[in-house]
Amino acid sequence: MPAIHLPRLQQQVEALSEHYADPEKFSRQLRDLFTFYGDKTRRPSEQARKAPRLPIENVPAPVLRQVVTQLTPYAEKTPHAILNLCRGLWQHPILEYRLLAAMLLGKAAISHAEETLDLVQNWALENKEEQILQTIAGSSLSTIRQQDANQLLSRVQNWLSPDEKDFRSAEITSLQKLGLSALLPFVEDFGFANLPRIYALITPLLRQSPRLLRPYLLDLLIPLARRSPQEVAYLLRTELEAEPSEQLKWLGRRTLPALPEENQARLRPLVSRTREE
Repeated sequence: MPAIHLPRLQQQVEALSEHYADPEKFSRQLRDLFTFYGDKTRRPSEQARKAPRLPIENVPAPVLRQVVTQLTPYAEKTPHAILNLCRGLWQHPILEYRLLAAMLLGKAAISHAEETLDLVQNWALENKEEQILQTIAGSSLSTIRQQDANQLLSRVQNWLSPDEKDFRSAEITSLQKLGLSALLPFVEDFGFANLPRIYALITPLLRQSPRLLRPYLLDLLIPLARRSPQEVAYLLRTELEAEPSEQLKWLGRRTLPALPEENQARLRPLVSRTREE
């Protein structure tokens, strides 16, 4: 794998960008770029705790970011063409192709928000990679999150409470993972003040939800507790007093360290173990 020389990379991506309106030709040129910068000798375990299921090219992240940077003007001016390109990239079952599709989708103009949200939902139902899920929830939704938060939160509500007639059990869990992951950037944005909306969205899942959702709920509760400890402590106490389920106790125990000591003291008796998890 050659070292990244920025002027050379910019020239390579500039040549690639000429084909943004032709997904098939773009993908062929992208394959050459990934071959040039990829490292076939690197094992997936060196990059992450959990090896991806998809084949990987081991392309350095700066290469993907440079492609997105140089395609951003096209995404803003010709969003329809970029959406078609994202669809084309997603059709390649290779980690970097799908990461690039997810990153690029977030640059599409807000005028195509509904189309973007539909793509995000479809991809989440198909996706099995945690890294891609986090990129979809963060990067793919960035423009909508910044420019029309209410539209995104309305869609998140649908993902967290999907109609059981329309989806299989595994698909419902995938949508709920997406919804919870999509809330995290709001929580981490101190300019976003509507935390009561976040509490209202996650409360139905606090008492009972699949074990697979626990880490995603916890990923929200911990930063919420640090940002708004009194409200989180009140939420947990209210829910625990109403229905002290093992799931809620598990979440409460792991949220305690993020709360001030006085809140911990009040909650600790409510989250004590009654049986092994």
